[in-house]
Amino acid sequence: MALPPLSDIEELSLTERVFEALKKGILSLEIKPRDYLVIGDVAKEYGISRTPVREAIIMLEKEGWVENDGRRGAKVTVPSAKTILELVEVQAVLEGYIARRAAESLTDAEIQQAETILDEAESALRAGNVKRSRLLSEEFHHVFLAEKVGNQRLRAMVEQIEEHVKRVRPLLWHRGEAPVEQSAQQHRAILNALKERNAAKAEELMFHHTVWFEEELATALQHMLG
Repeated sequence: MALPPLSDIEELSLTERVFEALKKGILSLEIKPRDYLVIGDVAKEYGISRTPVREAIIMLEKEGWVENDGRRGAKVTVPSAKTILELVEVQAVLEGYIARRAAESLTDAEIQQAETILDEAESALRAGNVKRSRLLSEEFHHVFLAEKVGNQRLRAMVEQIEEHVKRVRPLLWHRGEAPVEQSAQQHRAILNALKERNAAKAEELMFHHTVWFEEELATALQHMLG
């Protein structure tokens, strides 16, 4: 099993660098579900002592990326349908609140920025570039609004949930363009509520958009699990 290289960001401790590298490997599927992370093997691979590896694996376990499997080491978890859908439910509440705050606090210029992102996403979709459209929509959905609202703790919570959901999101997008088109339409409605400064409507639309995603994802997971 090849491990991703350690980050060269000097501000990070060695433990944090190991943690980020291993999590990146899990998200990219370089480290696959049910793979084992053995402290001694990881330490040898990176040419470091066992202590930062042990601490990094404890951090991964706390976030739900691995589970302790006794003597064999830490096993990369397999995301269950129940776990993912529970996370999406929490995400719906948090992002609904973010949309409410955005309608109340974004400047006109910031709302114009959000509209530009969605315009580009829709143009990419019309051009058949579904991947770019999806990435731009995610920028609006998970990056732009949370960042502009300015609550860093809230943004960190949303990002942590999003990382787990990303592990199974390809199941939904692989179903074709239809979910992407529906998502784009819903994002446009949310943007219109922001432009109207209708906080209650923005919250409701974002909440239902995320719940819609959960229902679509549930269908995809059921197909996968047979």
